[in-house]
Amino acid sequence: FLFLPKAPAKRQNEMVDYLRTFTIDIDEVKELRFLLYGLVGAGKSSTINTIKTIFGGSQFVNCLAEAMSTTSFTMNVSTQCKPPNLSRIINQSETLSTSNRQQTLHLVFLLYVRHIKEGYVFNPKSQISEENPHYLKNPSLSDRIHCLVSVVAADRIAVMDQEIINKMRQVRQAANRMGIPQVVFMTRVDLACPLTKENLRYIYKSKKVRDNMQKCSSLLGIPVNCIFPVKNYHMETHVSGDINCLMLDALTQIVDWANDYVAQIAQI
Repeated sequence: FLFLPKAPAKRQNEMVDYLRTFTIDIDEVKELRFLLYGLVGAGKSSTINTIKTIFGGSQFVNCLAEAMSTTSFTMNVSTQCKPPNLSRIINQSETLSTSNRQQTLHLVFLLYVRHIKEGYVFNPKSQISEENPHYLKNPSLSDRIHCLVSVVAADRIAVMDQEIINKMRQVRQAANRMGIPQVVFMTRVDLACPLTKENLRYIYKSKKVRDNMQKCSSLLGIPVNCIFPVKNYHMETHVSGDINCLMLDALTQIVDWANDYVAQIAQI
C-alpha cells in the first residue's frame, strides 16, 4: 500500500479532464447509471455532495446527509443530485434497503433492470405492480443500473447488524448473477483511523484502513481491489486536493467498469 502523492493537483486535473471528456462506447446509452445504497448515515448524500464539490470547485451541500444508524435504511429513487459536469456519465439513484428482506431484494432487482421510474416512493409493506405509473415495463439498456455502489462507513463496520450484512450480501449476489459490476465506497476513514485523520495522504499506509478493507471484503464478499476508501466533505471549509483525488480515483475506475458492462450487454 502507498500513500497519496505529495502533489495531487496534476493527477486531480488529469482525472477531472478524463471524466469530463469521457465517451460511452455504446451510442444508445447516454448516461451511465450508478445505484448507491447502504445504511442511513453511511455517506451516500455526502458522496454526491463531494462529487459536485469536485466538479463545481466549491463546496456543495444540497443533498442532505442523514444521521448515523447501524440498522435502518431509507428508500427512494431520485436523480436530483446529478453532478452537472458529469451529466452524460452519472445518473444517481439513491436506493436503500428496508427492514423486510424479500421486499428489499424484490425492489433492488427491479432497480437493476430499471423497472422503477424516478420519483417512486418505496413502500416496505407492498411491492410495486405493473399497473403503477412509476413501473417501466420495457426498460432499455439506458434504463438499467450499470454499477452497484455499496456505501459503508469505515468506523461502523465492526458494529454492523448481521441482518443488514446478510441483506447486503444478498443484494450483491443478485447483482453478480446479472453480471453487474459491484464496488464499495468505504467512507469516514478519518474517523476510523487517527493517522488518516491527521494526514489523509497516508490512507493506504494505514493498518487500520487496510484491516477495515479486509473486514469489509469478508463481510460483504467483495474483493479488496473493488473497495475504495474515500473521505467526503463534512467539516471542511475549503476544497481539498487529497479528498478530491481519492474520490476521483474511485470514479474513474467505476466509470470504466460500468462502460465495459454496457458494452458486454449490448453484444448479447
